[in-house]
Amino acid sequence: MNNKKQQAQTFLSLALLSGFMVAAGSAQAGAFMTPTTNAAGWGRAFGGGSLFKNDPSSAYNNPAAMAFIDKNISQFTLNYANIDIKYKGSAYDYSGRPTSATVLDPNFNPIYDTRTGDGGQAGFEAWVPTGFMVMPINDRLNFGLSQVVPMGARTSYDNDWKGRDFAVDTKIETVALTGSLSFKVTDEFSVGGGAILQHTSGFVSQNVDLFAAAAQSADFGFTPFAAGQGFSLMRVKVDNTSLGWFAGIAWKPTSQDTLGLNYHAKIKNKLEGKYNIYADEQSRLLMTTPVLDGKTLVEMAYPGLHLYPDGAKASTQLDIPATASFDWVHQFNDRWGVGFSATWTDWSSFKALTLKSEGSTIVSIPYRYKDAWQFSYGTDYKLTDDFTVRGGVSFDQTPTPDATRDPRIPDGDRTFVSLGFGYKVSAIPGLSVDGAYSHQFVETVKLRTKNVDRLGGASLDGKSEARGDVVSVSATYEF
Repeated sequence: MNNKKQQAQTFLSLALLSGFMVAAGSAQAGAFMTPTTNAAGWGRAFGGGSLFKNDPSSAYNNPAAMAFIDKNISQFTLNYANIDIKYKGSAYDYSGRPTSATVLDPNFNPIYDTRTGDGGQAGFEAWVPTGFMVMPINDRLNFGLSQVVPMGARTSYDNDWKGRDFAVDTKIETVALTGSLSFKVTDEFSVGGGAILQHTSGFVSQNVDLFAAAAQSADFGFTPFAAGQGFSLMRVKVDNTSLGWFAGIAWKPTSQDTLGLNYHAKIKNKLEGKYNIYADEQSRLLMTTPVLDGKTLVEMAYPGLHLYPDGAKASTQLDIPATASFDWVHQFNDRWGVGFSATWTDWSSFKALTLKSEGSTIVSIPYRYKDAWQFSYGTDYKLTDDFTVRGGVSFDQTPTPDATRDPRIPDGDRTFVSLGFGYKVSAIPGLSVDGAYSHQFVETVKLRTKNVDRLGGASLDGKSEARGDVVSVSATYEF
């Protein structure tokens, strides 16, 4: 191929990749991390990582593996995720009585409601695009680009459900762009590294039971008020852009085996934005009208805390934890290969979700996650030179302790079972299409938790049931 033609195809592929630098939703893995792979990876249930031959997702997952790619490769993947989440059980106020409240209709008119609903379907549907590109610079150096969605979660309950003191809407989403380099030290060993630029946005909402919060305050000296009175829905919207790095090594100890290690460093991620409180007149007065010594009920119950119903600045720290993976691919022959992966995530670094405003802490919700592992097994088998079938299974451990699990992210251990295919389009040299279907069997988990005092101290006694389906399609062009 002449240089001008190759350069034109390279720029065309870069333009196609940059045109898809938008993402929405997530295909959930443990907690709020999401898989960063293509349709071939989904088809193997992530087994072997990005070590299978000519896999451009190595540009992000293990940049060292790019060194064994000897041609330009551009790839675009579109994932469709359908996640179902349902709550079944009871909810109680701080005194142990079944929850009740005054809520607002869609026009913000107050309606009395006993909050007997289980929240409806709290899951979501989403389309998630991902792109990768690998370009050899010379015999030793390769350059990679990627667009991934490394973090995301979504739950949405009915506005009047019995657990709305814990969660109504939650959306966490990260879109990341990366650049990476690999260096082939020898024909069998390579190293690689890269940088990641990511934008995270978050949106959460839930009810704040001001009367119940006041009743539990050690600094509040009046007779406790009844819980569940009034309506005060807090909505918080924040975002941030941050930088991080990742690195890896790849080694071919035999002609049939490839081993890889990769590490993605923890990314500090301070989200900033604004909160608003949508309240009925009764609750609004509690936040704005002085009751004694010029202090509102909120300030009397929690000295130093002031809530602004019309909105104020807000910030929270939501770091992306470090991950480390070991991958192994073994080729039995030209047609059959198997892969294994083990991934560790430093979830213990996520202690609490703390919302701050105007120099004071509004609320701090403990999570106390624990480190978690994911183990994946997958295989490729070429039925013909042009058609490949895939399959795999993955066991993903939840980092969520039973004591702090809440309906915002009601995470449980999950098992991915996947099937996939790959097809080389003979009519268009260099073009191939991959597809995969993955079903997530999610452990039914108990939700027996108590809310923090500042949010009313309500409790849940029930369970969360979830399942998920992901369909993934990739188009890959080699030139």
